Amino acid sequence: MRIVSLPRLDITGFGSTGVAMDFLPALGAADGARVHVAHLAAGGTIGRHPAPVRQVFAVVEGECRVASGDEAPRLATAGQAVVWEPGEDHQTWAVTDVVAVIVETPGDVLLDEHFTDVEA
Repeated sequence: MRIVSLPRLDITGFGSTGVAMDFLPALGAADGARVHVAHLAAGGTIGRHPAPVRQVFAVVEGECRVASGDEAPRLATAGQAVVWEPGEDHQTWAVTDVVAVIVETPGDVLLDEHFTDVEA
């Protein structure tokens, strides 16, 4: 067993505020997939930007509003995940303190029958 500390960086790109990101190690055989843990302070935002690859933003704790393109912001809460496609312009605003796991992958996200859409 090995225990390592995760590098945590404040994120300010794209006009982001109140965001710190824990970076997990790269996954050797995962074809470029990355996993991060985001900490958003209530009132903070991850500024509008295009998804560089497919992204899954899984809310572990708290509530946030998310928007894509010209769509109105929608609420995402603990136990829900947002999937953004490559190039999709999006933004996140923390309603409460939020902890989210972000998975970035050039591969497919397989949403089988266990995953149901949340109505707007």
